[in-house]
Amino acid sequence: MKRHGDPRALLHSLLDRYERDAGTVRRITAHPTQAFAETADRERLVQALTAARDTGGVTLDWDRDAPHLIARVVLADANALYRHIGRTPLSVQQKAGAAALRDFETTTDVSRELLAEILAKWGAGKPCLAIAPGATDEALALLRAAEGAFTIFDSGPMPLRTRSARLLGDSKAIERHLSKLLSFLKANGRLSPDMSRDEALDSLGLAKFPQPVLIAGPVSVHGSQGDLTYVGVPPEALCDATLLGPVRSVLTIENLESFHRHVREVRGEEDVVIYCGGFPAQGVVRALRHIAASASVPVIHHWGDIDPGGIRIGRFIEQSVPVPVIPHLMSAELATANGRAVGAIKALESFADNSAFQPLAKFLASDAAYWLEQEVLDPVRV
Repeated sequence: MKRHGDPRALLHSLLDRYERDAGTVRRITAHPTQAFAETADRERLVQALTAARDTGGVTLDWDRDAPHLIARVVLADANALYRHIGRTPLSVQQKAGAAALRDFETTTDVSRELLAEILAKWGAGKPCLAIAPGATDEALALLRAAEGAFTIFDSGPMPLRTRSARLLGDSKAIERHLSKLLSFLKANGRLSPDMSRDEALDSLGLAKFPQPVLIAGPVSVHGSQGDLTYVGVPPEALCDATLLGPVRSVLTIENLESFHRHVREVRGEEDVVIYCGGFPAQGVVRALRHIAASASVPVIHHWGDIDPGGIRIGRFIEQSVPVPVIPHLMSAELATANGRAVGAIKALESFADNSAFQPLAKFLASDAAYWLEQEVLDPVRV
């Protein structure tokens, strides 16, 4: 049993337990110390706790064997105790914090999802990414970092500290929140859970030297072209890409093995195939926008895993390009026939209704859900 020698710490501990138990009516008590180095220390403790009792916030149980000592302090009226020690109730902090966050203008998918997650956790009285309910400044700093990290620049990739300095006025603002951002992205399926920090930055297009975009098809960049195999194009060079002929289709593929197989086994000479490597880095998004505009294709197709991460990748592409995105080899029938049964993913019930991937989200949120890794299937031409 912990005994308190500091009266303010003791009174705060009563309210901490009150908030933790969501205001239930069970008896909440704390025990002051009964061992004092000096008589004056005991008198200060008794005086402070008696003052709290006089406000109606607590009641005091005196020790039967030593009537000058307090054996137990019992919470009587939380509101009175809040007023007495000048503490703002957690529920008030949560409401004020949530109201401030709702006024924050989000422009990227990641910051929108992050804001929704924070509001949901705070609404349940729980911390989000170790940010306590009502810690508005800390939450806003994280949201600004997400905005800075995931704003897409048409001019080309921009390393982490450069974009942080230009967008947020502080070269290390994003970096300070990077561990929380990466944890969030891994938890919601945008990043693989086993990715290292460097691998994650590379995937997100935030590394100093982003990985090349792998592309196959009638596309040329400074004389290099994807033929029956493919080329790796630096993201910043994609604005110079030109078409060498008509384009029948554009297909993005989530995983590398399926990309290799599709390019080698079934791609037609007028088909453009782009490896997106999980959630597409900004270079891949720019490539898709440029190719879609240059080729005037009415749609883009996407082939990925049938699991929560796979359909979120499809949705991300859908929101990043100016034409509709159609799932390729992604259906409930294929998953049921070739995948493995899993429990319903209830979080997908709120998936966007206007998305082409909504039927798959509904399927994965049902008791009939199956997951399917795309490598199980043989490639099929669009």
